[in-house]
Amino acid sequence: MRAIYFYIIALVIVTSDQVSKHAIMASIPLGDSVPVISGWLYLTHIHNTGGAFSLFHAQNSVFIVIALAAVCALIYAYHAYQRDNTLVSAALALALGGAIGNLLDRIQHHYVIDFFDIRVWPIFNIADSAITIGIILLVVHYLIPHKQPVLKAEDTPLLKKE
Repeated sequence: MRAIYFYIIALVIVTSDQVSKHAIMASIPLGDSVPVISGWLYLTHIHNTGGAFSLFHAQNSVFIVIALAAVCALIYAYHAYQRDNTLVSAALALALGGAIGNLLDRIQHHYVIDFFDIRVWPIFNIADSAITIGIILLVVHYLIPHKQPVLKAEDTPLLKKE
C-alpha cells in the first residue's frame, strides 16, 4: 500500500473520531444516554480516564506516553515491514488513526470521550473501534496460514539451468 493511502486511512479515522466526539459533547450532557436502537445501541456520553475499556486508571501522562510510543511503533512498522501487504498496512493505519484520535483527547481534555453503548460491552468510540478492527485484522492475518508460492528452479535466475 502506498504511503499516501496509509496516511489517508489514518486521517479519516482521526477526523471521524474527533468530529463524532465533538458532536456528542455538544448534544448529550455528560452521563446521559440516548437510545438509537432501543435495547441494543445507545449514545452514552462518558469521560474515560483509564485505558482500553475504562481499565487501568492511571495518571493521564502515562497513557500519553504509551499512546505516543504506539503511534511511533505503528508508523515504524508500516515503513519498515508492511508496505507490500495491503491488509496489514490497512490494519496498521486503522490502529494509527485510533491511537492518534484518543491521544488528542488525552492531550486536550485529560480523558477520552466515549459514547457507543451496547450495554453488554464497555462504552467505546470510533478510535477504539478502529484500533480493535486493526488488531483483529492483524491477528487473522498472522494466525491463518497463507499458501506460500512454490519456487521452481526455472523461476529463479540463480537456480536456472543454462
